[in-house]
Amino acid sequence: MAYLDSLLGRGEQILYVARQHIFVLIANILTELALIALLVAAGVASNMAFSSNTTVLFGNMTASSLILLICVVISVVVLLSGFLDYLRWTSDQVIVTDRRIIQIRGILNKRVLDSSLEKINDVGLTQSLIGRMLNYGTIEILTASGDEGVNILDRIEAPLEFKRAMLEAKHNHDRGYGYLDPAGYHAPRAGSADIQQTLAELAALRDRGILSSDEFEAKKRELLSRI
Repeated sequence: MAYLDSLLGRGEQILYVARQHIFVLIANILTELALIALLVAAGVASNMAFSSNTTVLFGNMTASSLILLICVVISVVVLLSGFLDYLRWTSDQVIVTDRRIIQIRGILNKRVLDSSLEKINDVGLTQSLIGRMLNYGTIEILTASGDEGVNILDRIEAPLEFKRAMLEAKHNHDRGYGYLDPAGYHAPRAGSADIQQTLAELAALRDRGILSSDEFEAKKRELLSRI
């Protein structure tokens, strides 16, 4: 979580963390294991087929030994690919905070994509029959960024819970609930003196970094309009 913590703003809260469903990882690893088994079988069969051929090709290696070596090398490469798939699965995350959606990809070289909650226009969910049975699906986040404003979260786990958490975060953000400290903020009262006190409390929240300058000004205009 150390890398994720470095991405968070002051006072930003994590609401939900998701990644691709483990079925995706298992399917990739099973495919790679099947390929390794096929390569090993091909290598053994080739070795048996060319066992009578004693022609030396490279160094002291015969044709059968060379084919077997090539199959073993390819199998090791495929095995390393499976290990990288596991590392990629553990590293890639999608995080819902009270301000944005953060997509983190990459093992060593990181790629981070942010989608501000206020710019999210719509959310699409696609689930196949198997996806509903295993509880995974694909989320499409449509943002106000022109033609390229579509973020696709492919086959993530528990997509209904993720979508619900994201929509609730957007609902709270749009209504200004997300940044206020319940212990440090009180609803404004009718008198001008009370409004001045509330403004002072909001200014303190701004100075502490809980409220941004734009949010403070918006709340200030709202309060002053009541005088």
